[in-house]
Order: sequence, then C-alpha cells, then structure tokens
Amino acid sequence: MKNSGLFIVESGSYKDKFTLSSNELKLLASADGVEIMTQTISEGVIFDVAPSSDDESSMMEFFYLLEGEIEYIRSDNERVEMNVGDCFYAHNLNECCVFNPITDIKILYVATQPIFHELGESMRELHKLNYELQFKDQYTQGHSERVRELSLNLAVEMGLNRDVIANVALAGLFHDVGKIEIPSRILKKSSRLDDEEYEIVKRHSMTSSELVKNINYMDISHIVAQHHERFDGSGYPTGMVGKNICMESRIIAVADTYDAMMTDRPYRSKIEKVKVITEINELSGTKYDPKVVDAFNRLLIRDKL
Repeated sequence: MKNSGLFIVESGSYKDKFTLSSNELKLLASADGVEIMTQTISEGVIFDVAPSSDDESSMMEFFYLLEGEIEYIRSDNERVEMNVGDCFYAHNLNECCVFNPITDIKILYVATQPIFHELGESMRELHKLNYELQFKDQYTQGHSERVRELSLNLAVEMGLNRDVIANVALAGLFHDVGKIEIPSRILKKSSRLDDEEYEIVKRHSMTSSELVKNINYMDISHIVAQHHERFDGSGYPTGMVGKNICMESRIIAVADTYDAMMTDRPYRSKIEKVKVITEINELSGTKYDPKVVDAFNRLLIRDKL
C-alpha cells in the first residue's frame, strides 16, 4: 500500500476540502485510489450522480446518509425518501441519478477511484470567478443562485428527465461566469449601452461556455452558450430558433429574465412583479418557449417562485 500505519482523523480535522457554494466536500483519507470523504449539501440544492467515463468504468461510489433527509428522483419523476442510516451506491450507471435534499444533509462518500481533486479544481475555479464577479458587479449578487433555483423548479414542474434537471442545476449556476471579463465601466454604466459596449456584453455567453468546459464530468458548455438565444431567433450569439435551442437554455432564459427584471440594475430600478409576469407571458411563443412559460405560470399559481 502507498500509505501504512494508523491514521487518526480528529474532530474538525481533514486532509483537504473545497466548497461549492452550498456544498462542501471534505477529503478524510485516501489510499490506493480509494477516497473517503464527507459531503454537506444545503436543503434544496439538487445534485446528481453521473455515469462514469470509459476510463472510470470500474469505479464504485458509496453514499451513507449521516444527517438529514433526502429524496431520490426516479426516471418517472416519483420520489423515494431516505433518512439517516440509509445508503446507496453506484456502479456502471447508464443514466444520471438526481437527488434532492429535503433538509440540510451530511453524507459519508466513498469512491474507489480518486476524484476529489478532479472535481475540486475545475469547480473551485468557477465558484471563485462567480464570487469575484459579485464584487465586480454588486447587481449580480445572488443572481446565479436564484436563476439556478428557479430553473430547477421549472424543469421539475415540466416533468423533464433527470439529465435535464442535473444540467439545468449546473448551467444555471454558471451561466453568467464569463461576465468576469467585461470591463467594470460597462457592467456599472448607469445609462444605456452604446452598440460597441453591447457587443462586448454579448460575448459573455461564449466566454462562460468556454470556462465551463473545464468541468470534467459534465458538458454544459452548449447550454451556457445558448442561454441568450430566443425562441423567435432574435437572440444571440447565433440567432438559433425554436427547438433548435436546447431545452435547458430555454428554461434558463425565462428564469434569467425574471430575476434580472426583478432586481435593481445600474441603469434602472427593479420592475414591479406584475409587470414582469405580464411581459414574460406576452412574449410567450416569440422570445420564450410557451411550454416553459406555462410551467412558470403554474409555479406562480402555487406560489413557488
């Protein structure tokens, strides 16, 4: 074995950790490719267990619920609830499995191949950029988290499969990360952007797309690239039309618009909720996918926004 002897992990001590917004992963021990970790995830932060790549086909992942309650979202959208002491493991998955924490949870996580730093490095850098963006542009503070939450609610309301739900969760969180490269004078400009400045802003969807390609286990770059495309072809960067735009991007488009209009911006105050809802509905079938807007309205009726 690479390591031998007795190793004691005292309370509050661990080998390494990284934080993913409302998700903290701690590496307790590793030897011969096996890693033992604890993971804490906040209530409602949906996460997934994805199929392994070809070079990870022999990997097994084991999860033991230490604290809290969690539900597994089956392929037919039925929910299976799990409590403290329950466990599950994954080996040779052929589809993404999605889980929703009903409360804040803590999981003991064992993987038979080293993945801690593979997951950590790419995600840590993206979260760092999102964090820096909030200081660069205070008006975006909390925006990505709110877009992720609403996008997830829309995807679940529409009864979409678990792969779409997992993609929406990640893409919603990092859809605007490319704005970090937009000059502050443009982000904070209190008057209307001129044509040249607007073209600079429009680049952020492709910049974000390039940045999320660093995530090793899931490709969401196309979703992020398309989140400003519009159903009638009036969006950017390529003017895609209708169902040529991926479903995840059509969902994020509605969530992004809703949150942006409901938030103070440098050039205007936030818009009244009733006016925001009216505009989104008036643009159903032109700017936005009618199916997404219908789900949006159902969430409104049940006060789920």
